[in-house]
Amino acid sequence: MTVRGVDRVAPAIPALPAGDVRQEAFERALQTQVGKSMQVAVLARLADGSFLVRVAEQNARMALPAGTQPGTELPMTLVSTHPRPAFQQAGAGQLIHPTLVQQELPGLRAPGTAALAAFRAQLAPAAEHAGADPRNAHVSLSDAGRTIARILSSGQQAAGEAASIRSTTPLTGPGTPEPARLAQALEGALAQSGLFYESHVAEWAEGKRPLPELLREPQMQRAVADGASKGMAAEADPAAFHLISQQLAAHENGRITWQGQVWPGQDMQWEIHKDAPEDGPRGEADTEPGWRSGLRLRFAGLGEIAATIVIAGDQLHIQLKAESGDTGALLRARSGELVAALGAAGSPLASLDIHSKQERGGE
Repeated sequence: MTVRGVDRVAPAIPALPAGDVRQEAFERALQTQVGKSMQVAVLARLADGSFLVRVAEQNARMALPAGTQPGTELPMTLVSTHPRPAFQQAGAGQLIHPTLVQQELPGLRAPGTAALAAFRAQLAPAAEHAGADPRNAHVSLSDAGRTIARILSSGQQAAGEAASIRSTTPLTGPGTPEPARLAQALEGALAQSGLFYESHVAEWAEGKRPLPELLREPQMQRAVADGASKGMAAEADPAAFHLISQQLAAHENGRITWQGQVWPGQDMQWEIHKDAPEDGPRGEADTEPGWRSGLRLRFAGLGEIAATIVIAGDQLHIQLKAESGDTGALLRARSGELVAALGAAGSPLASLDIHSKQERGGE
């Protein structure tokens, strides 16, 4: 009886565990580089579609565009370091987050082209030609892992892109809507989008959410329409791919965008995201992240108005930007009514900034 020998197992390159001192040192080293351009050396395309790069003298994974070529250097701007480092590639809108790899790769401590040459020297010819990391050649995924990979690849969004909800019908009927009813409709547009379905199922199981609300969400509607057996086969449904991708994007980026009509003929774009804290010492009031909500509306008589609302702890800040100077002056003249209304509602303003594009240089 002949027993075949075991092939050499080449492990995948794991990410650093949370709280690792190397990750903390990496973030400290980048704090003085915010806003500056840095060269990122692309060493290889890994088996999972991400890329192994050399940045700030560290080896990391990055989710770069699919057409990126190993062996090149990319100029990237460091946008922020909190809550984690974020880079932006020239000409691209999305943010890219590096994840340090755990194992040391011999010969890759040199920066730039020296690191590229050192890495290419370690690659087998076939792997170098394919642009893949040979250490991932023997890595296999479970059935569940392959299913998740198919879902992610089918509905993948660009790194840093907000989860976008598009409404095909107006939230309210014609005419000026009642503020309370419009607020309720906007809340329902987010709550029933399916982005928070699993947490809503948990609330329903605890008796905190009624079943009729759960039945309005797309996952439940799909299960009811298709039958339980087909409804469970999410990997066969392109719509499910897209929704799962949106859920992951919302969780990863803390950012959601809603686009649609608030009433017939009135388009609106609304975005909600975590307001990243600024660098520097943080007091007790800054332990919880703030939230920023922004929307854009275009009115027939006033032109475009952009509103930004920031909630930080128990403080409320509002910024209004008008398209024209006349509209900006009108908003300032009526600002007292807004301040009084919010105060009466129990949400006093901490600050109110009203300006026009002309006053801020067309920003």
